[in-house]
Amino acid sequence: MTIEMKRSKIPQKLMTVVMTASVLFLTSCGGSDPEPEIDGNDNLLVTEDVTNSGTDVLDESLASTLSDASSPRSIGGDKDVNQSFIDDMFPLEDNTVDQILGCYVGGFGKNKINLTIYETKNGNAEGYSVCAGNFRKVTGTFDLMEEDHYTFSLKEPGDDQYDGIFEFNLDASDEMVKGSWTPYKEKGNSAKTYELKKRKFEYKTDLGTYPEASQRVLTDDDLNNLGEYELTEMRNEIYARHGYCFKNKEWRSVFEGYDWYMPMGTDIRGKLTDVEVENIELIYEYESYLEEYYDGFGR
Repeated sequence: MTIEMKRSKIPQKLMTVVMTASVLFLTSCGGSDPEPEIDGNDNLLVTEDVTNSGTDVLDESLASTLSDASSPRSIGGDKDVNQSFIDDMFPLEDNTVDQILGCYVGGFGKNKINLTIYETKNGNAEGYSVCAGNFRKVTGTFDLMEEDHYTFSLKEPGDDQYDGIFEFNLDASDEMVKGSWTPYKEKGNSAKTYELKKRKFEYKTDLGTYPEASQRVLTDDDLNNLGEYELTEMRNEIYARHGYCFKNKEWRSVFEGYDWYMPMGTDIRGKLTDVEVENIELIYEYESYLEEYYDGFGR
């Protein structure tokens, strides 16, 4: 019986584990694992429950499936229109005309939010929020109450059950936003208060537990002794450094706990460096083979 490997660069140590585990599985069970569910973009379908669905989470991975050799930059189809919109707004931090424009970041219930104001004119304001893997445009009004102190009322579109209204005061002197959010629909929602600080996003390769994954090409020696969770954390850290806003609540909770993390968008594929693309592919191979062949036999 022949077991087809995706790439010849899988190390011999892991190849031996895979082959041995596969023979044991087929002998004892008389078959193979069922085919994974695939969505329209050839991505594995996953649930929000990491403990029940394995250690991840290809909605966070941007990595290819076992049968797809495409680059992590192209998996998932065309660039997300919301991310294109976000990218077109920057660099807001270079704006010298309107000091209140920019990203305001902080806690929003159990999540971290980036509330960005990108235009103010004639009492009208426009912006967007990035939170919990979602992007929402906001539009409304603002008033100058006194020097450097403004009041805003910004509404989400209303075509989502979780939309609502942001009402807040903005102090340009200390670059703080303080206010409340009220949902349009009370059922299933809860009002929130927040205090957000103006922040400038910076991509840095020295952030996180595994900075080497963004600094240099990884080798098998870097990965051989890592478990599935550690591998997935290493891969997801690459996305977090670019400001990816995680949909999966378990990984969102992990990265939003770090001061350096700032949610900037829902599609960061185009921002990945060549080194990161190569490392994502290698890390994901380790994750895939360990999950498919190794878990059932212990370590």
